[in-house]
Amino acid sequence: MSISMEEFHQMLEKQPLEGKMKLLSEKGTRDFLENYVIPREVLYQEAKRRGLDKNKEILTKIEDARRVILIEALLEEVLRGKVEVSEEEIQRYYKENQALFTEPQEIKIRHIVVNSEPALKEVVTKLSKGENFEKLASTYNIGNFKEDGGNLGYIRRGQLAPPFAQFEEAAFSLRKRGEISEVVNTPYGYHIIRLEDMRGAALRPLNQVKERIRFFLQPKKKQDAYLEYVKEAKSKAKILINEKLWAEEEKKETKPKEEKR
Repeated sequence: MSISMEEFHQMLEKQPLEGKMKLLSEKGTRDFLENYVIPREVLYQEAKRRGLDKNKEILTKIEDARRVILIEALLEEVLRGKVEVSEEEIQRYYKENQALFTEPQEIKIRHIVVNSEPALKEVVTKLSKGENFEKLASTYNIGNFKEDGGNLGYIRRGQLAPPFAQFEEAAFSLRKRGEISEVVNTPYGYHIIRLEDMRGAALRPLNQVKERIRFFLQPKKKQDAYLEYVKEAKSKAKILINEKLWAEEEKKETKPKEEKR
């Protein structure tokens, strides 16, 4: 059994960043050699000794994996540069779907905030059973947040400090009075928010929603580019379906069903 230094370095390069950090020391590299590289090679050689590399079922799996890898490499090559969402596409989507980015100018919210998972589980369980939100806030909230059943009054976008950006996003994502958010984590603890009231209307600036639009458009653009390439590839390929054989196979599949009747 032998492993060349070139093979060893290739294995090192394939490790994720966290793994590479552990390999910076001589001890880390030695551990990688003894606990990963050598066992991997030993098991591979044993599999070959047992003739598994000639097993028909395993060879089929290897061929399937090979096809998948080649197709993925092909698509990465041909779709490169075709799946990026342009600024123009983002702006057009924003203009055509402004209702999606319009939200109340101000919202009135109430929250329950606890600083331990056991308390959070109790609150979530009681809410699921329909217990009163305000009473739970008055009972479970930490510090001064117990006052007035966790009422925070009206807030606007950008009013909260940066560490509470997730809290603000969750609050403004609520659309109906009485709607309750998922659990949100902040420096204070675990929050559950309820929307009490809304007033005014404001269109969120493009720069605040640009990445959200890009994230939404990219999968569709990738799918469209993929389907277009497949269509093109099929048009260039010589494809022949043996209709007679296909019909015979269909008969074999339907015959047992007919006999059961």
